[in-house]
Amino acid sequence: MRTSYYRRRLEVDLPRWVEAGYVKPDGMRAILSEFDQDASVAGFNLSNRMVAMLSLLGAILMGAGVVSFVAANWQEMPRLLRLGLMGGCIWAAYGVGALLFQRGLDVFAHSAVLFGSALFGASVMLVAQMYHLYGNPPDAVLLWAVGSLLAGLLFRSNPSALLCLGLVCLWGSWETQIGQGVFWWFVPALGAVTAVLAHNACGYGVKIAVAALGVWIVSLGYILDKGHAHLLVLAIGAAVAAGGVAVQQAVPRFSEAGRIMLLLGFAVAVAALLALQFVENANLVALLVLAAITIGIAIGAIAWGLRMNDLALSRAGYGAFAIEVVGLFIKTVGSLIGSSLFFVVTGAGVIGLAVLAFWINKRMGLIQAAKGD
Repeated sequence: MRTSYYRRRLEVDLPRWVEAGYVKPDGMRAILSEFDQDASVAGFNLSNRMVAMLSLLGAILMGAGVVSFVAANWQEMPRLLRLGLMGGCIWAAYGVGALLFQRGLDVFAHSAVLFGSALFGASVMLVAQMYHLYGNPPDAVLLWAVGSLLAGLLFRSNPSALLCLGLVCLWGSWETQIGQGVFWWFVPALGAVTAVLAHNACGYGVKIAVAALGVWIVSLGYILDKGHAHLLVLAIGAAVAAGGVAVQQAVPRFSEAGRIMLLLGFAVAVAALLALQFVENANLVALLVLAAITIGIAIGAIAWGLRMNDLALSRAGYGAFAIEVVGLFIKTVGSLIGSSLFFVVTGAGVIGLAVLAFWINKRMGLIQAAKGD
């Protein structure tokens, strides 16, 4: 709800509630005062985010400009001058970042650290070119990622740590493409980046890292067993989801970790089920069984998300249901029996959602009645 609209609604509703005796006059003034304070803080945070975004974009553009300038005059510079220039720029960027952190200007400090990390990566590439180092190209990306990770850890800089996350994903995918197989070293590298992001309290960064892990797990189905290992991926997803539920129920202290595990396992399992249906060219019976399982899992995710107030899981369940319905329609369109299968399975899923909604409404009614008593 928009802040200005809600403020106007409060100005209309609160006097009416005061007249009805629901709210005291002092309470009305306190509500309006607290609302104005919260709105002011929210506006300040929005301004800070805008400043951070602009400063980070500026750091990226400055990094590109410095690299372009050095590259344009690279051959005309003596080697010692090249190394001194790049090293000096890197240390200057990190030094400015440390000074800005001391002054309390964290928004600009993160930009300086990111600028230094970008210069470090450019230096790695240019030095490799200068000394004609033509080894394994992804190793240069890994070295850049290590430098960015150390900067993110030492300065507690989320932008630099997120740059490292992107570089690790690039490194892993590049190694996978070169090796034409599973690149297992990606997992511990991703774990190290995730640990730094968690240490920096970068929640959205941890979620991106978990998503990257999910993509890696799903890719196993397309690499192992000549691209037919989707049942293994399904088993991994089911095990992770079950572990997430167990953590949520048995160890409430780590309920957030359990929630992330459950969401990851659900997404991996659904991806495997979709691959079994639409990539493996399943026959009609297998398609029917797998579709029913997918819809059942989607409904279960929606129910569990509503029970645990997990909006992300409920949305993921709705998304899986929609993807399954559209996939079935595309897969079965063109044949009479296929069309009948599509409508039967879809109808069963919709009825399942209706039953779920009825059960939730009934349960909520019982809870409200118990509170009233």
